[in-house]
Amino acid sequence: MSVTGALFRIYRPIIIPFAVLLVAVEAAIVSVVATVKDLDFSMWLVLGGSAAKYWLLVIGIILVAMQLRQFVVNGVTRHEFLAGLAVFGLVLVVGWAVAVVLGHEVESVLLDAFGARAANYPTLTAGGAVREFGAVLPVSAAYLVSGAAIAAGFYRFRVWIGLLAMLGGAVPAVVADGLLGVNEFGGLTDKVPYPAALALSLAATGLVAWGFHRAISDVAIRRAAA
Repeated sequence: MSVTGALFRIYRPIIIPFAVLLVAVEAAIVSVVATVKDLDFSMWLVLGGSAAKYWLLVIGIILVAMQLRQFVVNGVTRHEFLAGLAVFGLVLVVGWAVAVVLGHEVESVLLDAFGARAANYPTLTAGGAVREFGAVLPVSAAYLVSGAAIAAGFYRFRVWIGLLAMLGGAVPAVVADGLLGVNEFGGLTDKVPYPAALALSLAATGLVAWGFHRAISDVAIRRAAA
């Protein structure tokens, strides 16, 4: 089995229940809020958007802290692990970005069907969906890379150096979220034009991903705790 396939087998019991729980929490909160007023914001952008960032940040940390040693001691080279990790991460990032956009649209349709959508609710247009996807995707990628880089810093170096590496590892998440973050009203940060924001975000993510690759490609594998 490939590294990517093995990672999906390992994480499937985590991904599916988490997604189900997220939808259940969304339905419960929206049902309660809708009894008080029509929704003028997207609860899905709050929940799904947060998951596309912080859940992926945690997954990035776990992949290095737990799966790196597990795979390498079982005969997988570091290069093979990193290649499989890249494919696995790409699928997760794209999947969450699609889920955020689709979930926003489903939420909008259901609110309209039950008469609970306010006139100023951020309804998606075709162009808005593309714009939303184009914002969530690089932000999700940035958080995943930040998580992996932070874990790599602590895995490879001593604690104090790891703390310094953590600051550098957090840069992609901070830059991407600060320039491309989507709020509950479907609005982007718009601090700079989108092409510039995207370029800066991808540059920060790519640079830290390169540093992560260098740190992990020859790292000594720690012995398991007794």
